Amino acid sequence: MPLFPNRPTGRIVEGYKRAWKRVEQRDGYQIIYSWHTLSKTSSVSSRTAENISFALTSTLQLMQAPRPDVVDMNTWPIFAQWLNTAVLYRRRVPVICVVHDLYPETFAETGNMSKDSWLMRLMAAVDKRVYRQSAIVTALNPVQQAYLIESRNIPSEKVKVFHDWIDASHFPPEMPRDNSFRSEHGLSPDLFVAMYVGSMTRMAGLELYIEAAEKLRHRDDIRILLVGDGAMRREIEQQIEERGLDNIRLIYPLQPTDVPVVQAAADVLMMSLQVGSAEHTTPSKLLFYMFSERSVLASVKHDSPAAHIIREAECGEVVNQGEAQDLARHLETMANHRSSLPQLGKNARRYADVHFLKANALPRICDFIEQVGRQS
Repeated sequence: MPLFPNRPTGRIVEGYKRAWKRVEQRDGYQIIYSWHTLSKTSSVSSRTAENISFALTSTLQLMQAPRPDVVDMNTWPIFAQWLNTAVLYRRRVPVICVVHDLYPETFAETGNMSKDSWLMRLMAAVDKRVYRQSAIVTALNPVQQAYLIESRNIPSEKVKVFHDWIDASHFPPEMPRDNSFRSEHGLSPDLFVAMYVGSMTRMAGLELYIEAAEKLRHRDDIRILLVGDGAMRREIEQQIEERGLDNIRLIYPLQPTDVPVVQAAADVLMMSLQVGSAEHTTPSKLLFYMFSERSVLASVKHDSPAAHIIREAECGEVVNQGEAQDLARHLETMANHRSSLPQLGKNARRYADVHFLKANALPRICDFIEQVGRQS
């Protein structure tokens, strides 16, 4: 029961039209879309409205649907989780609550809400109730698991770890670096390309790359590319233009089918998180980067799950979060020693194949869901 497809622009994709309910049959599954508002600006108010509207309509759909044996709930925290879980709990349906981001902590960490506000305390209470009414809570990594057990006072046996996974069939090994994307955008083979690929949201901390580009004006052989679209795109474009930077470019739109070729054109793939955001989660972007068989440069907390994965996989470097000077210094070092980067890319792919491949992860998850359903 998903949202109508609208990411990252907040506009319904071609071929879909919002309705109170839309039912599709695909690959043997029934998909039920529920009406919701759209968030075209990615502001707190618009995202909250989208969350609440989907919470209301999806909960009504659950109330009208035949009783399921089990629900794997991978939806927005707080409002949608709360209403969905409340109805399913009353219907005695076991819920597996899938946790990606931690709320309400993220609101406080990004400065959108005071830690001591009454609303923060209310949301924390609702969040704990969701986990208490769930049969199982799943975390993306051991760091997140430990935090949930301690902060939510959840019995340890109730919190399981299931790594995120992706279908890597569109990421064949050893894709060429000098490809059609480089040719189309005039990127010569001797140019060192550092690339961010994905949604341009405030949480991504994209201003960091503009600051780094400012500090790399003297390096004509290094080019920073920001590829994708989103609520921050126009603001980022304006900042680049105002500073007169020609060593950083913004390229959009990005079609999902183009991601493998785009990322293969990079020498290093960069990721970043706004200081204080998503500290306990495993960014899905990292998984896609690793399957691209390229080195990774991450501006995240050094004790974060993403940093742990990069170090364990030996696939790149972690810079001080939010520090443009440190990012620029590492980019220069990588550009000066680029012959070592292919091995880092191979390490990334090897690690991803073992831990994040759909063919390995999905059977374990499906078996677990069926097990929980049988126990009900």
